[in-house]
This record gives sequence, C-alpha cells and structure tokens, in this order.
Amino acid sequence: MDVNETLIRRMTRLAIEHGAVNLSQGFTDEAPVYDLVWSGIAAMLGGTEARRREIESMTLRELLAARGATGGEALDLTLKDLLAAARTPRDQFNQYSFPFGLPELRRAIADYTERLYGRRPDPEEEITVVLGASEGMAAAFCALFEPGDGVVVMQPCHELYPSQAAIFGLVPRFVTLREDREAGTWRLDRDEVRTAAADPAVKAMVVNTPQNPTGKVLDADELSFIAELCRTHDLLAITDEIYEHIVFDGHRHLFLPGFEGMAERTVVVNSISKTGRATGWRIGWVLTPARYTAQLRAVHDNLVVQAPTPLQKGAVALLDLDRTFFGGIAEDYRRKRDLLVGGLREVGFTVTPPEGAYYLFADFRTVPALAEMSPTEAAMHLVERVGVATVPGDNFYGTGDDGSRYLRFAFCRSTETLGAAVERLRAGLCRTIANDDTTTPRGPAPGRAR
Repeated sequence: MDVNETLIRRMTRLAIEHGAVNLSQGFTDEAPVYDLVWSGIAAMLGGTEARRREIESMTLRELLAARGATGGEALDLTLKDLLAAARTPRDQFNQYSFPFGLPELRRAIADYTERLYGRRPDPEEEITVVLGASEGMAAAFCALFEPGDGVVVMQPCHELYPSQAAIFGLVPRFVTLREDREAGTWRLDRDEVRTAAADPAVKAMVVNTPQNPTGKVLDADELSFIAELCRTHDLLAITDEIYEHIVFDGHRHLFLPGFEGMAERTVVVNSISKTGRATGWRIGWVLTPARYTAQLRAVHDNLVVQAPTPLQKGAVALLDLDRTFFGGIAEDYRRKRDLLVGGLREVGFTVTPPEGAYYLFADFRTVPALAEMSPTEAAMHLVERVGVATVPGDNFYGTGDDGSRYLRFAFCRSTETLGAAVERLRAGLCRTIANDDTTTPRGPAPGRAR
C-alpha cells in the first residue's frame, strides 16, 4: 500500500520555506469564533460543570478578590496569574470522557440539524462525535465496508477520499465533474455515474457539497438523481458537508437525508472546522442511521478514543448560536472570492467563480508564463519565484488528465493576505517568459517578521 504525506500539507511546508503567501491549504489566518474559544477556555480552567458555569459569569472584581490582589498591585497581575484564581483542584473536563461525544454536544448537534434542515437525529442512537471530519470519513470507511468494496467518488476531489479508501482496501470508482464555462458551473456526466453505481462491487457514493476544489453546489435535481441511484442499487451515501454555510449567488446547501428514502441510507460527516474558523480543534461528528452507529463508534473508540473534552464544550457554544450567525458566514467569503477571482483573471487565469466552499479551481494554461508547464511545475514556479503557494490540480484526480490545466487557490485567508497574494501575482506573472530569468523580488509574507 502506497500512502504518503498529502500534497496539500507539503505545499504548506514549501510556503513556509519560501516565505510565500499560503493559498494552498484550506485554513484561515483569522481568529476563530470567540464564543467557541471562550467556552473551551472556561471548560479547561473550570474543570467541572459547576465551576465552568461560575467562570462564564465571573467578574474581574471576583477574580481579583480570589487572588487577594488590591490597588495598584492588581494592575500588574499577568492574565495567567489572574485566571489561576478561577481554577479548582477538581477536574473532569481535561480527562477521558464519553468516547462517542459529550451528551450536551450530541444534543446540540441534534438541535442544530433540526433548526437548519427540519430533521432531528437521535443523540443517543445516530450521532457520534469524532476527531474532525477526516477521522469521521475514515471511521465510516472502516466500519461500514469490506476490503474490495467499491465507492463512487466524484473527481476532482479532496485527496483524502481515495487515500483513505486505499488504507482500508476499498476501490474508488471515479466519475468526473467537468467545467462548463459558458454556463458558469461544473457538470456531472450522469451516464458515467449510472455506470459506476450499477457495478455490483460498488457499495457507496461519496458526496461532497459544497465541493472541494471546484466549489460546485449540487442542486435538488442532481441530489434527487443521486438518491435515485442509491435506492435503485442499494447504496449508502457518505456526505461531506463541512462547507454547508459557505454558498454564494443564490445557491443553497441541501441535506441529502431529507430526500425520499435517504434518511436510512445516508451517513453525514461534518465538523466545526470551517464554520467556527477552527480547523485545528478537530471536533466533528457523524450522523448515521441507527443500525450503523455501534459499528462506527467501535472503530472511532479504537482509533482515537475521543475528541478533546474542553473543545467539545466550545463546540456546544458554537452550535447553539442563533441561526442568523450561520446565515451570515458566506458574505465575508463572497467578498474574498471576488477579490481573488478578479486578481487571477487580471494576470491571465481562467476561472469559473465557485458556487460554494472557499476554493478557486483556476485554469493556468491561459497565463503566458505558466502555459507550457505541468501543474506541479506551475505550482512550484508560483511558490518559489512568485511567492504564492497553490496546489497542483492533478492532485485532485484519480484518473484521466482533466487536472492537467488547473491549480487550486484557497481564499479563506484574510483580505489583507489575499491582497498581498494578488500583488505578488501581478508582479510575478505580468512579465513575459523572455524576461523570466531571475527570481522575483518580494517582501515577507503577511504576518512574518521582516
């Protein structure tokens, strides 16, 4: 079995090495949602539920009194010393807890799902808290299928789908989304999907919407088609929904379990990573029909035991936020999308603006300085000589050569960072190849010391 470090992680390392603006890996450089962070801190410090609740409303006066600090002395206390007064000698939240998730987080996930999609999964029988969506997908592959089983994967796709399938001996059956520039979208060849789904070895379809890397948002007609195939051929659908709130231009994320006959045959993988701007927290969940839950929980328990308890407490606070918070997430990303689309087009890239998620899958063959390069050569040229890190497009394909003209750019970074990337692209690519014989001078990446 040949499984290596993901290319996306490698491009991040190269970005650091070359002082490049990192538009390769899908994580932001902006602070996570404060309610999420504060609730996690309160759980870490409080250690018990009673003390956590006290900390949530504790005043500075009370902390100073507990510390025994008065007058000018109080102003010289470090924040570390001040918050030490909030701790108690007893602790539960920094220790082992329920392997399949805190009851209050599972209830919060159920409430959240019901508010958004009108269906409430059973917290006891249908929800498992996992260590991020990546572990959730791996646990589903391991628990629900046997080596040799086929899974339909829509390419281009995140590289973890085929690599995780390989780890567990599953066989990806790739079907291809293709860019329709005139219509401004990516289209699925339905005959190709029908053929793949009809293979007796195929047991599941992986569905990612909004999609990484194209930004495709599957509409009601497309999801109805997928649901029909799953019912006809007795397939499970495994949906990756981590970009559910990032949709643009009137598009809407739809919940596949809500389609006819799909509640009993859909496994939903989700996480707080993108919604809470906290990709490093690794708090996710899997919604399973009840008959599959015990198998998935057993695999999860043996793989990782549990997600961190204090961070689960933080996730409760995030998911309990008002629906207006979730409805407002996309607008900031839309502005960033438009900034980067404009910058890429200015230097010659051809881009179909994504309908959702926060990636641009851009054709670099229309950029004179890159036109004759392979995706890897183009990505290396950008990171080494222009100072912008991307991901080669062929990394997102398992078959064919459709990826040979694309690079993936992530626009989840701050507006300042994206603006710096656009300036570097202008400086580095608005030159002729004949003049491209020296490394482009550039300053430090945003946030790096001069």
